[in-house]
Amino acid sequence: MLAVSAAVVYPLLCIFKNSLVLDGVFNLSAYVEVFTSAKTYKALANTLIVATGVLCLTGAAGGALAFLVEKTDFRFRRQVRFLAFLAFCIPSYILSVSWIQVTARGGYLHRLLRLIDMDYAYSFSPYSLSAVIVVLSVHLYPLVFFGVSGALRRNRGSLADAARVSGATPPTVLRSVLLPLVMPSFLSTGLLVFSRTMANFGIPAQLLLPVGGEVLTTRIYKAISELDIASLSVLSILLMAVSGAMSLWMERWIRTRAFDASGSGRASNADVLHLGGKAWIVNAIVGVFFLTVLAMPLATLLLSSLMKRWGLAINLGNMTLHNYALILFENPMMKRAFANSLIFGLLSAGTATALAVVVVYLSRYANTRAGKLLTLVASLPLAMPNIILAVGAVFAWINPPFKLYGTKWILILTYTVLFLPIVIRQIGGLSANVEPAIDLSARTLGIPAWRRILRLFLPQVARGAAAGFMISFLIAFRELPISLLLYSKGNETAGVLLFTIQSNSYGLEMTSAIAVLVILICVTGNIIVDKISGKSMIDEDAAD
Repeated sequence: MLAVSAAVVYPLLCIFKNSLVLDGVFNLSAYVEVFTSAKTYKALANTLIVATGVLCLTGAAGGALAFLVEKTDFRFRRQVRFLAFLAFCIPSYILSVSWIQVTARGGYLHRLLRLIDMDYAYSFSPYSLSAVIVVLSVHLYPLVFFGVSGALRRNRGSLADAARVSGATPPTVLRSVLLPLVMPSFLSTGLLVFSRTMANFGIPAQLLLPVGGEVLTTRIYKAISELDIASLSVLSILLMAVSGAMSLWMERWIRTRAFDASGSGRASNADVLHLGGKAWIVNAIVGVFFLTVLAMPLATLLLSSLMKRWGLAINLGNMTLHNYALILFENPMMKRAFANSLIFGLLSAGTATALAVVVVYLSRYANTRAGKLLTLVASLPLAMPNIILAVGAVFAWINPPFKLYGTKWILILTYTVLFLPIVIRQIGGLSANVEPAIDLSARTLGIPAWRRILRLFLPQVARGAAAGFMISFLIAFRELPISLLLYSKGNETAGVLLFTIQSNSYGLEMTSAIAVLVILICVTGNIIVDKISGKSMIDEDAAD
């Protein structure tokens, strides 16, 4: 397990070393340069603006949908859960591609307006800080929806009924009972949204870089392209520090205000708000919402993927399936990219799953500080933006004796580090239900550790291990920062293909076809994960 600790910690230590050592000499000039640059503070300000904006929009949209589904007699609860689940399956970078196709000059919105007025002066630009906030919110609102929805479901019944019996009005019950009950879940989900927004690279790269805007992740990417190693290291530390500080502050804030007041029981008729004659208005608003944030992006990508060339008139004569044939059967680079994602995903997800089983086993049964420390170390990547893991991997594995940079193995190793805490979380919950006495009895009989893991422990956590493997495998198809920074010629992945395809003499129609294939893979895989884990999001109201 020393290798696990080295693979996780060593790259991070390399980042710190390169920020302090220049040409073999201790030097703080990189810190001075970064922290006296106006560009740094502009990128930091933009990062915080985007994260705050996304937090507000996702909180409003996800919270309202959760309340509607859990606390009203809204008829389409099952459909809303499925559509929110489907929305989250779409990789975030693909949403920005759809946004450009809809809102750019010559895009679908412009075409629609020209049907109304041929001389319409279209001036809207798809590239801006506001666009980043909107597209990231569309991607992340399902996190808030499922988090708050679960909290509302767990706290049904008793406390709200008691408040009503005491004479409280519905607004008072909402303000004094329901909101305090769900606030810890709401805030913890908001923390996840905030951190994921700060760590996102694909959407800011697509919607800000073309107009010269920057956030911390894109500033790190530019430092890599300029080979400014010292500034790159300091910027990486800054992103880790800001992300970590915000996480610690929000977690502390949540703990000081959280209280255990989980109600039990099922929702009574009094616990449900009846929409009555306003139901059609609510249905219309929800319908327009999903048409805008889900149906339109999917329809746009599918339509564009069938065009001979993006921008042509929409008619059967300009449509073709050749884009898909080119990707799957004809173009060697595109076929190789999907094959690489498949192979790298299988190897890294399999390795991460095997290591996670051992790590959780040691943490569960070794009952030593070393076992718990190993779990903590292996979980570190979960708190790190993917672009930081990529930067650390470059520094760690670029020189002998472990020169992996420029090979497929650096991608597989970094994927494995990224996937390890994901699988640990899937296995950890199930391991708590495994009786320690079983392992103790086997140890007393002299059965070696590897047989105890394979014969006794693994069957108990197999469902979680399988789910973790599938989740990790799917991430390999949609992951962008690590793939983009670590790939070399011949080792392209589907994520790299999406980001770079337009620079290879192809247009948005080919980008859309790749995006449709990635979405199909991700949706199918997520449905399989739900079946494996036995707790599908779209079936949570089956008992209602």
